[in-house]
Amino acid sequence: MDLQLLDPRDLELDLAERMVAVDRASHEHAGLELPVQSGPSRMFSLQHGNNGRPVDAVWVAGTLDAPVGWGLVELPFLDNRDLASLRAIVTPAHRRTGVGAALLERMTAFAREHGRTQLTTGAWQGTDGTGFLEAQGFTTAGQHPYAVRRLDLHDDPSRWEAVYAEAATAAAGYELVRVVGPADEAMVPDLVALHEAINDAPADEGMEPDVWDAERVRTYDASMVRRHQTTYRVLARHTATGAWAGMSLLCVDEFAPAVAFQEDTTVVRAHRGHRLGLLMKCEMLRLLAAERPEVGATDTWNATDNHHMIAVNERLGCRVIATHVGYRRQV
Repeated sequence: MDLQLLDPRDLELDLAERMVAVDRASHEHAGLELPVQSGPSRMFSLQHGNNGRPVDAVWVAGTLDAPVGWGLVELPFLDNRDLASLRAIVTPAHRRTGVGAALLERMTAFAREHGRTQLTTGAWQGTDGTGFLEAQGFTTAGQHPYAVRRLDLHDDPSRWEAVYAEAATAAAGYELVRVVGPADEAMVPDLVALHEAINDAPADEGMEPDVWDAERVRTYDASMVRRHQTTYRVLARHTATGAWAGMSLLCVDEFAPAVAFQEDTTVVRAHRGHRLGLLMKCEMLRLLAAERPEVGATDTWNATDNHHMIAVNERLGCRVIATHVGYRRQV
């Protein structure tokens, strides 16, 4: 099988569209309800990531005019520098023909050449990917499965008003602040602590916590702008002291805004117990209803043992649409 190594910075839209077609065929084959990236979203995500850098390597299997699969490697450079994160998809018609194994071999060699000792990847529960990874020596030991939950926004938006009122009563003494797009420079230092608070959530075994500083916040915001992702933050602040207490972050892909992605929601440890997570999420739904009525749903990921946040999401009416199983293997 012919594998072509690409520089993500040179990726053109027509090839990105063909890569997305591979994803779409795979999702349809598996019956997944998950959204598929648009071509422009795929192109910009590979070129800019979340950190201002392109992914480290991309391969296309088959020909550039008719790819039958693709794979990529990301090498964390701020933390977890022993890891290489892999992703790959093969069209259903070309599975069990050696395409996936060839991609994995090439990605593993790349990780080894760059001094990485651990490979991390994943597959959707109930799909061909889990069997393939286990046959290749990957294990789920120490890895958290993540359930993807969807909240449909247009069914009955009024149902969240009662939830909002309930949470607001428990959160008396706090105020909410909306931030759309990149944060003002004066707010960046405060966002560092709010982003780091997510490290209290369940993490895979051996994973170092994300280390945030002001430059990482700026770079994240700038990357989202380059990717045409509009960020929405709802922040909670303790009224008496002015201390920032929590943050909920959501992204809308301007190329495909129908399903938004709920990123982190976190409350600083000293301010927990006031239903701030639920309140911030309700406020986000209000914001979307007012400013982005074309957004019909939000998707969010939770580790299956993150019981507190699961309870918050189920209180809002989220339903599980897929489960992602994490895998790891020595290089």
